[in-house]
Amino acid sequence: MEPLNKKSGWFILLLLFSATVSAQVNSSQVFADSYRYESSGDYQKAIAELNVLNGYDYHKSLRLGWLYYLAKDYESSKKFYNQAISLAPQAVEALLGICYPLEAQKKTDELETVYKKILSLDKANSKVNYALGNIYYYRKDFIQAEKYFDLVQTMYPFDYYSTLMSAWTKYFLNKKNDAQRLFNIVLIISPTDQSAKEGLNLLK
Repeated sequence: MEPLNKKSGWFILLLLFSATVSAQVNSSQVFADSYRYESSGDYQKAIAELNVLNGYDYHKSLRLGWLYYLAKDYESSKKFYNQAISLAPQAVEALLGICYPLEAQKKTDELETVYKKILSLDKANSKVNYALGNIYYYRKDFIQAEKYFDLVQTMYPFDYYSTLMSAWTKYFLNKKNDAQRLFNIVLIISPTDQSAKEGLNLLK
């Protein structure tokens, strides 16, 4: 009977191996189907595909956060992005993800908190530094805005948006020479820019 037991053992191992491979293939297919439904604009079906999946908890949560955002269900989007953040606290992408529903809901105070958390992990992130600068600029906290716009403008001297916002921030801080220099740089980047021309006229 011993040979039979060995054969049975090998058969069980083969079944287990096949089940593992099948699970991997099925997980991949679930995501593929979800992407397909998303591309066709059917976000509910894209969500439903993922809801039956076991495992890949971080990846599933991150994707569900994105899909619920696209479906304009911002509360559910935040819920799943927060799950992803809990599962991977050092993942910048999950923190960037939750900014989408927060921006849609105009939750400026919450965005400020998330932006600062991102910068604690990725201090040179140009998108987040610029966004944080914008928050302070529109609060008329120009001293704080200057810090973030200057950082982006230093990293990307040919960037239109950070150069323009840095110029206006300098103007409101009464740093006229710096403002003039930056408005002129804007006109190199975008020669017909009306905002930069307006700024220069105000400095005359």
